[in-house]
Amino acid sequence: MTSIRHSICCAIILSIVTTASGEAPAESEFQLPQNPRAWINGAPISVEAMRGKAIVLYFFEEGCPRCREKWPGILAAVQQNQSNPVMLIAVNSGSEPAQVASYVRQNRISVPVIIDYDRSLETQAGVNKVSLQNIYQARIIDPDGELQRTNGGDIPAALATAAESASWNVDPTGMPPNIIPTWRQIEFGDYRSAAKSLMRFGRDRKPEVRSAAEKLQAYVDEKIQSIVTEAESATGASDDWKAYQLYSEVAQRFAGYQLPESVDTELEKLKQDESIQNEIAGMKRWQLALKLSQGGRANPAKIAAVMDKIIDKYPGTEAAGLAEAAKQ
Repeated sequence: MTSIRHSICCAIILSIVTTASGEAPAESEFQLPQNPRAWINGAPISVEAMRGKAIVLYFFEEGCPRCREKWPGILAAVQQNQSNPVMLIAVNSGSEPAQVASYVRQNRISVPVIIDYDRSLETQAGVNKVSLQNIYQARIIDPDGELQRTNGGDIPAALATAAESASWNVDPTGMPPNIIPTWRQIEFGDYRSAAKSLMRFGRDRKPEVRSAAEKLQAYVDEKIQSIVTEAESATGASDDWKAYQLYSEVAQRFAGYQLPESVDTELEKLKQDESIQNEIAGMKRWQLALKLSQGGRANPAKIAAVMDKIIDKYPGTEAAGLAEAAKQ
């Protein structure tokens, strides 16, 4: 039964079920968890959204005094790299969420933090179990999404190394300072949060602000259209479930923007399809199984029962396939 819970958590890490992606990633690709409960200091960040940029994953041991002393220097290095296409994400493996949250508050850690409760991300990254006997572990996710080893004892150097081969999707050079926060949201894939401010900047009296806003809007429009085009291709290939996921992605990630009319019309049409209704219902059950698996007090028997119900009630759906894989 314990292996079931582990498999579920691994499924979170692999992002198979998240609607933030229209298709499952290849097995060889490293993925970050897309469950919001696994993140502190921000929404989930995907490797796909960071393509072209770099990430330094810092696996820290909260019981290590020397590690605690390093945080001011690490956070200072993060600030120094604000203009570079690199992000630091801290990872704590094996600790209770409340314990990690308390540590983050006490040390005023402002960077995104992943709660790797079952150590599945640690394992996926090829990091030996972080402990007081194995501190200072880090990995770089390069611009192509591949994992690279780096020195966890020198995070400032790791950030500098990671930034060397990275680049921005939208070059911020020359942008007015007041639009930079909106640019960062868009650059790192948080389109929804940037919608209102981008619209406001598009009506700004200053031409340089409007010009920067138009540049960002063009990039957002391009991202929207690329997903819509992929959804149209899925429809043409009679893959309605994939089309539904892609249209849903556009509606959710780009809420607040002017979307093609086809997004709403196709979503409404697809929702009437019985097979899509089964897929949606199965995914809701799957999300329940994920929720039951979290927090360290999972009831294996209850999780197994939910799995069986998914398999029996929603055969042939993506959720049923995930449940079958998790039980193996």
